[in-house]
Formats: sequence, C-alpha cells, structure tokens
Amino acid sequence: MKVYIQTDIEGVAGMTFFDRRTDSYENFHHRQRMRRLLTGEVNAAVKGAFAAGAKEVVVNDNHGCCYSILFEELDPRCEILHGRANTQPFWLPEIDQGFDVMLLVGMHAMGGTLGASLPHSKWTLNDGEIFLSEASMAAALAGCHGIRAIFISGDQYITREVGKKVPGIITAVVKKSLGPYFARSRIPAASQKLIFEGVKKAMREAKKIKPLKLKPPFRLNLLESKNHAPPFKKILKKDVCGNDLVKVFQQAVNAFPWNNFGQKYVDDFVFPA
Repeated sequence: MKVYIQTDIEGVAGMTFFDRRTDSYENFHHRQRMRRLLTGEVNAAVKGAFAAGAKEVVVNDNHGCCYSILFEELDPRCEILHGRANTQPFWLPEIDQGFDVMLLVGMHAMGGTLGASLPHSKWTLNDGEIFLSEASMAAALAGCHGIRAIFISGDQYITREVGKKVPGIITAVVKKSLGPYFARSRIPAASQKLIFEGVKKAMREAKKIKPLKLKPPFRLNLLESKNHAPPFKKILKKDVCGNDLVKVFQQAVNAFPWNNFGQKYVDDFVFPA
C-alpha cells in the first residue's frame, strides 16, 4: 500500500500558540521545540504505516515554510516533500501519483470553531452548503483521485469535524482543547503511541473507509468568507466555480500573487530556459 501523509503543526500535542516571527532567543528555541514535537508525531505515523505493511510512505511537510519537520530524524524508509513554500503548482504535490491512502497528522480546526485549539482557515463551498477545514479539504482533494483519508490526529474539534465527513476514519485526539491558546495535552511519548496504534488500525481497516467525494458543481466562496484576510477580496474579483474540485481549488490558490510565479520565477531569480 502506498501512503501519503499530510501534515500540519497546530494540532500537535503541546502546541498552544501560533509561530511567532521574532528574533528572540526564547522564541527560536520554542519553535525548534514545537518542530521536534511535530517530527515525533509524524514519525509515529510513518512507523505505524510501515508496521501495518505499507510499501511506500511519503510525507508532505505542509506547515508554514514547508520546512518544519526535522526530516533527518524520520524513519529512513520514508521520503519527504518539502522546500520553499508555495513553489509547487498544487497544495498536495504528487497526490496523483498512485497513492492508496492519506493520513492526516497535526491537524487543527477550521476558522471560527469556538473553543478549538488555534483554529484558522475555512473554505466555504456553494454559499455555505459545506464548510471545509484544511484537513477536510485535503481529504476531499485526495478523494478526487480515489484516495481514502483513513486517519487523523489533532484536538477533539478537528477529529469530530472530519469524523462526520469521513465515516469510519480512525481518530487520535492527542490534546483536549480548552480554548484557542490553552489545552490539556498528552505527553509526547503517549501521543506518539496513540498515533502509531491508530495508524496501524487505520491501515487494517482502510478498505472499510470510503474516499471523501463531494458532488459538483462547486462554487468556492472566497469573497464572502469572514475567515480570510482582506487582501484576498481585492485579488479575487469573483468566486471560483467549476465541476472539478481540484481545478477550482488550484485556480483559487494560484490567484494569489505569492503563489503564482510558476516553475521558473522565484523572487527575482529567473532559471535558465
């Protein structure tokens, strides 16, 4: 079985506030500490997948700069997708390369979820017919390729949301959120064990879990969302519509200038043709 692991950091046990872009000594070490916690939980998922018979495991380092996982500490049997954030044409690079299942590690609740730990991002489809978090959007995009999302870890809010959309998905609640910046977390060894065992169970029960497939047509309402920054409204003149969710999502994301520099242009450097 070929396994794709989609990662984030806000849902990791021990993470209770967003990355701070400051140069303080304390902040540097705190961020490194959070990266070690993320790496430990991702590694537990990798090991669980291989223990359950996976033939190939690829990790997508998806948080922030896409360089948040200490990849030299990962199980050497896996491979990792990482690098300069947003330099690929799609949010889930290589998801169409024959993967069977997706594991969601370190996920957080969608924007506006009261009581959740570090909630942000909220994709509104069809004028509020459905709302998607980053986790459920990843599951839906994977579902377009027939890939089953079979496991998710995070707080009780994100696991509940995705659990309703993907019946039978195996969940690992690694922290109990008590507010946006406060949580009751499992100790790393305990959260990693929970993820390891959860992934093994998910791999065994994968065939019982159906891919998340949403019905077209799709209208991605970026213009009216209260959970996106004002610049989005200025950039996008109208909502993005279509029958292919992958194309709709990609068109919306690539409309932002910080994403839309293609494969040749990075900052002011132009690669030779």
